[in-house]
Amino acid sequence: MECVSGGGGPPMNTDVSGIGVRVSFYLQTLFLSCLTLRSGSLDEITGALYTLLATNTAMAVTALILGFLPAPQISLHDALVVFYLLFLSWVTVCFSLTACAKFPSSAESTREKHQVKIKIICLHIFSIIQSYTIFAFALAVLITAKTFGNNPDCNPNAVVVLFRPFSALKSGRIVCWVFIVLVVLLYTAILIWDYFPPVPQPVRDWIKKRVTKRAPDPESPDIQPERPPQEDAPGITRRRTTLASKDPVDPRARGPQPSTYDLQIPWELIIKIILVVVVWSLTVMNIELLIRWNNFSPSGGQPWQFGQVLPLFLIVLPLVSLVNAFREPPPRPPKMPPSYV
Repeated sequence: MECVSGGGGPPMNTDVSGIGVRVSFYLQTLFLSCLTLRSGSLDEITGALYTLLATNTAMAVTALILGFLPAPQISLHDALVVFYLLFLSWVTVCFSLTACAKFPSSAESTREKHQVKIKIICLHIFSIIQSYTIFAFALAVLITAKTFGNNPDCNPNAVVVLFRPFSALKSGRIVCWVFIVLVVLLYTAILIWDYFPPVPQPVRDWIKKRVTKRAPDPESPDIQPERPPQEDAPGITRRRTTLASKDPVDPRARGPQPSTYDLQIPWELIIKIILVVVVWSLTVMNIELLIRWNNFSPSGGQPWQFGQVLPLFLIVLPLVSLVNAFREPPPRPPKMPPSYV
C-alpha cells in the first residue's frame, strides 16, 4: 500500500473508522445525552449507558489488537479517528454518570435506595474498566506514533484537527501528551478521592479536640454585655407605625383577576438540550474534518459491509428509550402561591 500523492494516508479500515461505525457513535452519544437530561428512570439510562460502555471498550480493545499485530491491520490515521470517537463517547459517559447521582436521593424506600446504589456502583466499575482501556490505547498510540500501524511511511502525513489541521507527529503529539497525562491524573485523583476509606473515628476525635474552641463563659468579666438597641427618632417611629397600621388590601376588593395560562414549556430542559446539540455538532464536525484533511486513499471494497451495518443496530435501544422518555409528560415545576401587591 502506498500513500496518496502529495501527502495523505493509506486506505481506511472501515471496520473501525468507516461511516457505519461513526454514525453509530454519533447517534449513541447524542441519544444518551438527551436521555440523561429528559428521563426520570434509571433503568432507561442504564440500558443506553451499558450499550455505549460496551461499544467503547470493544472499540479500544479491537484497535489495540489490530494495531499491534505482527502484521497490523490499521494505520495511524485510523487510530486518530478511533481516538476522536472514543473521546466523544468517554465524555458522554462521564456526563451521564454524573447525572445518575440524583436517583438514590429520589428513591422512596430504603430497599429502593439500596438497589439504586448497587446499579450505580456496577456502572461505575464498568466505566472505570472502559476508561483505563481507552487510556491504554491512547498512550500506546502516542508512544509508538512514528512506527504505528501498517503504513508507517505515511505517518508523517497524519494530522490532528481542532478546527484546523496540525501535524500529528509534531505539535499534535505534544498537545496530545499533555492532554492525556492531565486527564489520566485528574481522573485517577477523582477516583481516589471518591473511593478512599473515611478517616477513622479516633483521628476525627483527636482533630475535634484540637480544632474545636471552648465556648466563652457568659459570667466572665471579660465579656461585654450587649448594648440595648437604640430607639429610632420620633419621626421614623411614627412613620413605621403609620405603615404598619395600614390594613392589607383585600384581594376580593380588586375585582375579577385576569386568568393566566401555564404553557408547561420546560425552558431549562430545552436550553440544556440545545447546548448539548451544539457541543456535539462541533465535535462531530472536527471528526469529519479529521477524515477529510487526512486524505485517506480510496479503498477498493464496498463501503457498507457487515462491519458497517452491525454497529447501527446498537442505536436501537437508546432510540427506543429516548422516544419513551419524551412520550411521558415533562416534570411540572411547583406552583407558587399567588401574590397580591
